[in-house]
Amino acid sequence: MKNYEKESLLKNFFVFFSLLEILLVLLFIELYHTEKRELRTTIFKTMQVCSYTLECPEFIFDFTPKSGVKLNELYSSSDLYAYFPVPQSEKYNIRIAYPAERFKKDLQTIRNDLWLKFIGATLLLMAISLFFTLYSLKPIREALKINDEFVKDILHDFNTPISSIVLNLRMYQDEYEPNIYFQRISKSVDTILLLQNNLKSFLHHSPMQNSTVDIAKLSEERIKFMQNLYPRITFVFQGEKRLLKSTNTDLLTRILDNILSNAAKYNRPDGKVTVTLKKSSLTVTDTGKGIANPQSVTKRYYKEQTRGVGLGLHIVQKLTDELNIGLNISSVPNRGTTVTLDLKHLKEERK
Repeated sequence: MKNYEKESLLKNFFVFFSLLEILLVLLFIELYHTEKRELRTTIFKTMQVCSYTLECPEFIFDFTPKSGVKLNELYSSSDLYAYFPVPQSEKYNIRIAYPAERFKKDLQTIRNDLWLKFIGATLLLMAISLFFTLYSLKPIREALKINDEFVKDILHDFNTPISSIVLNLRMYQDEYEPNIYFQRISKSVDTILLLQNNLKSFLHHSPMQNSTVDIAKLSEERIKFMQNLYPRITFVFQGEKRLLKSTNTDLLTRILDNILSNAAKYNRPDGKVTVTLKKSSLTVTDTGKGIANPQSVTKRYYKEQTRGVGLGLHIVQKLTDELNIGLNISSVPNRGTTVTLDLKHLKEERK
């Protein structure tokens, strides 16, 4: 199950379960008060019987002078008690009390019983919520599966013509001097390969095989690659000249390529991209169009421009999560965007 499927499963399960659990809590609160009322009623009826027999050890009996109290009515203070008339007596009533400690124990017994039932009902609701969540997500998962399979088929079909183009370009380069047309075709092929790698990263979970990576060297390599694709954009690298971290080289390369590609693609003519590397962060700042909603750009298929398919920064978010790299995007429309990668959780290597 992919990350977005897990997220959807958890959110839907939480909604289903929360609603049912709230209803269950309200039901058990009402059930507790109902049983409490029934207990009081049972105690009072027993008092009525005991007022004739006087043989109920759980009650306390006392004779009190008649003083205008209401008879045959249950009172509650520390104890539960009631007054009943004494046959053939005009001066005294009989007071029957149920000790507060006994009443508390009875209530505690009711609560314990209800708690056990509540826990059992909660476990049942969890199972029901999980079932309904999986059932409701099934059509969506099937649709996404069909979509992924379609994209995989397209990627597979791309391999043959792309391989043919790359092979012929190499043969041409071996036999003839490269010219401007050759360079343009070569740049276009590099762009296609970049898009293909993005789609592969989007569809597949890359293996987490970490190695020691010089972040500075890798950044400069990707800047040179992008400089060939966007010759009118000025790329500047500054900061640490060497920074060794333990991470996945392929995934980090995909992250840098996407960020640098966006910084160049949506920049102004003859714009500038500045890459700053520090001990615990890597920042890419451009002088481009900016982003109106930086908090939304990592969402799948979200885009503010007509170009692209809205996957680049979504893939960046996905890959940074896998590598435990923090991602922060800030932007001012018409002034530029700053993307910061937080590298502090990557283990630093020393050689």
